[in-house]
Amino acid sequence: MAPLDWGLGHAARCIPIIRELLSRNCEVLIASNGRSLYLLEKEFPLLTFFTLSAYNPIYPEGNASMIHKMGFQLPKFMGAIRNEGVELRTIAEKNSVDLIISDNRYGCYHSRIKSVFITHQLNILMPSNWKWMEKAVNWFNHKRLEKFDECWVPATDMLPLRSLVDTGQHGDLKIRRIGLLSRMAKKCLPPKYRVCVICSGPEPQRTIFEEMLTEQLKDKDYPSILIRSKTETINPYYKKNVQHVIANYLTSDEMNTVIEESDIIISRPGYSTLMDLAKLGKKAIFVPTPGQTEQEYLAEELMSKGVALSVKQSEFDLESVLKESNNYTGFANFEQDELSLKNIIDSVL
Repeated sequence: MAPLDWGLGHAARCIPIIRELLSRNCEVLIASNGRSLYLLEKEFPLLTFFTLSAYNPIYPEGNASMIHKMGFQLPKFMGAIRNEGVELRTIAEKNSVDLIISDNRYGCYHSRIKSVFITHQLNILMPSNWKWMEKAVNWFNHKRLEKFDECWVPATDMLPLRSLVDTGQHGDLKIRRIGLLSRMAKKCLPPKYRVCVICSGPEPQRTIFEEMLTEQLKDKDYPSILIRSKTETINPYYKKNVQHVIANYLTSDEMNTVIEESDIIISRPGYSTLMDLAKLGKKAIFVPTPGQTEQEYLAEELMSKGVALSVKQSEFDLESVLKESNNYTGFANFEQDELSLKNIIDSVL
């Protein structure tokens, strides 16, 4: 199992897959790096882990161009893809691996071993002034995906994925929808926090988001919890008092409990976060990472459907968005397909 380390979402949505494999007595090896590796080591301490090359994406600050920033880093990303491919193939051959599941790591496949790629973004969205590049970018993306035997898409018709997955012809790629991937389970717990903030994503935007919410929450007279997503730290709590809790990280079960105990979630609209909130039927306010077109698209679609309020980071004011969020339904009545993943794993094994 090889999830990308680009925020925690890729590793988080691999957790239900790993659980399903372990329930079938499979021996699971995990290969990743950074916070994704730390998260899975805490979730599955008895498994075997390997470190892969890091992509180390650097996001722009302020209003700088995301496309320019990512474009300048493209040689670094391509180098990481080449390196992870060599590393993954060495691991697979030394350990007699039968199946490779890569979550958005383009280099993690083997020509002689069944290889699966997980993504919810078959179609990469470009900003409006770069739309002329979109066809070429996606042609290249599909060519990379064709190196895998199957592509698993964690999708449901109730989430706004049309522009992300509806790309027409996909060549020889076998695409399978596996339903929502969430590590959460409905517990129906009584409320404890008015607000739960989940910080995530690459730096420096994760820190900017954390500092903004920490400042706006500190003098409020209602209980709150802010999760920093700093899985590499030893102490799970950064600050803890009766009114306001700041946690470095939480295990899946602890995160499940905290989300259930919170009236409203403030977070990035990363796709794995959307799947978790849909599973638990929660209300949310989304603050897309500036310049990240996929998050902006998802947040706008959910807002247009009356599900969740979306606010630009530069315009965020806690009290005003809490009031406005009353006009949105939250993730109520979302379909739960528990069998798709189980059936697909059975068929692959």
